[in-house]
Amino acid sequence: MNTTFSPSTVGWFKRSLPLFFLGLTWGIESVTTRLFGPQTLAPMLSILSLSILAFYCSSRLILLSTPLFILLSYLLIREHSIYPLVRALTVLFGGILAVWVCSSREKLQRQQSEIETIVNLMPIPWLLADSSGNILRISSALQNLLGPSHSNLINTSFFSLFSAAQNRGDFIRLFLDTADNSVAHPGLNLTLANPPHTRFIAALSALPSSSGHAVLIILNPSSS
Repeated sequence: MNTTFSPSTVGWFKRSLPLFFLGLTWGIESVTTRLFGPQTLAPMLSILSLSILAFYCSSRLILLSTPLFILLSYLLIREHSIYPLVRALTVLFGGILAVWVCSSREKLQRQQSEIETIVNLMPIPWLLADSSGNILRISSALQNLLGPSHSNLINTSFFSLFSAAQNRGDFIRLFLDTADNSVAHPGLNLTLANPPHTRFIAALSALPSSSGHAVLIILNPSSS
């Protein structure tokens, strides 16, 4: 049974992550000090925590959380470190790096969202595949063209849906070149592998994604 969470629940969880990592940093530092003596791990743990948060939280939340990690690090090591303030301030550099990473991630997500909005508005047949050729999305125009016999194409192989006019190995090489090197390849002749064996002129182009590059395949029905 698949469990889905509402956007508000996911948002609350992400906003709570800094508090969780603050508590985790305090807990690890306290336990290691009790078991092994003063280790002054808090600054390193804080930097590691901020690095993890950069992949899940907003840059604003990380910016607000960084002073808390600096303060916590200072309070935990001030009695055991020679220069507690200097070591605690190293967390600031970790926070700056985390904000930069997070800002880059958010920029990529915005670009992705804008591209997807534009692609969704295009009234032409297209499909989106990952770098392995698994179909991620398909336009309604292409779905209408293919008919009900091809209604469940998500997560199926793009290479099993179409056959290429050129050598299959060459076609796969061009696809991977687009996925790995962002090289566009227009004017490829494709034919549906199953009836009605519709012919298309395809153009391959790369789209940025969080996992690398996805491949956008725009299909124009061939008149020949």
